[in-house]
Amino acid sequence: MKRIVFTLSIVLCISLIACAAVWAQATAQISGTVRDQSGAVLPGVEIKMTQTETGIARTAVTNETGSYVLPNLAVGPYRLEAALPGFRSYVQTGIVLQVNTSPVINVVLQVGQVAEQVEVQANAALVDTRNATVGSVIENERVLELP
Repeated sequence: MKRIVFTLSIVLCISLIACAAVWAQATAQISGTVRDQSGAVLPGVEIKMTQTETGIARTAVTNETGSYVLPNLAVGPYRLEAALPGFRSYVQTGIVLQVNTSPVINVVLQVGQVAEQVEVQANAALVDTRNATVGSVIENERVLELP
């Protein structure tokens, strides 16, 4: 009886460790720089990434070099919004994050009234120029069918 309980405990521990490793890998990161029309960097811009399927939003503020980073984002489709008083708000939809990707999305804000908005539709696949690894997404059903 003790042997069965011990074996089940080991199997449970290994399963939990494997699940934690899989969960940790199912994230992505997005970064970029925000500039105005003349090419000057804009600090203090609020960047908001909203996962369109769940509505969960994450925000960041650009630093003194106009850069932002949003790490550990769940994979899936996103909408990026950038806003700074005195500039038109910027919206980009159609961003699809895959496992272990880190696309760079640079934003250009145009001077204008707060009520004005620029919307960009992103239909092209995002290319990660900083990492040469090749990966693919495996559906949950295929993982469950493994022997």
